[in-house]
Amino acid sequence: MNVQNGNKLKRADATRIALIEAAERLIAEKGLADVSTREILQEAGQRNQSALQYHFGSKKGLISATINERTKQIDRVRQEMLEKVGDNPSMRQLIEVLIMPLADLMREKAAGANYLNFLSQAITQPEWELRRVLEEFNVVGMLKAYELLDAKFENMSEKERLTRQYVLFDFAILALNRWCLDEKPERSLEDTLKFVIDGSLALAKLD
Repeated sequence: MNVQNGNKLKRADATRIALIEAAERLIAEKGLADVSTREILQEAGQRNQSALQYHFGSKKGLISATINERTKQIDRVRQEMLEKVGDNPSMRQLIEVLIMPLADLMREKAAGANYLNFLSQAITQPEWELRRVLEEFNVVGMLKAYELLDAKFENMSEKERLTRQYVLFDFAILALNRWCLDEKPERSLEDTLKFVIDGSLALAKLD
């Protein structure tokens, strides 16, 4: 690879990252429906109106990529946890694998608030499908965790199983997001994580 091509690739990577970070900030601040592609481009310092389409195809593609960027960072921790619990974890262990990797991000309050606020809005969109996003971007740890969760709900119909999983995911994301948005939360992060894990476990056991 010559120097010129290498520089082009670096610029392309920098543009892609800038667009993802701009989308995460703006959507967290203003809401998914109220942010235009033009605003995202301006926030990212991009004059080229075709930059977003070139890198992501559409605003929807950018949203998926933004979720994926943070999720893959978190997923490395999740994979390490899965190796420790083995192939037959308890329901509590499995819920911990899904939730606890968010803790490091939440300790960086701004980053945690942006990501969780962004994600809590994305999951309300009609076209949002968690499994599709995970499969599209090959989020290995979370896919494995959901396969293990499938086994826990194997006596249920597919529709009920997926509904149960979405309820667990939505509850965790919205509860953790509420903590991030609270300027003076009464619970510590550790207590909040325990509360969410206990709540998720209770939801998982509902008949």
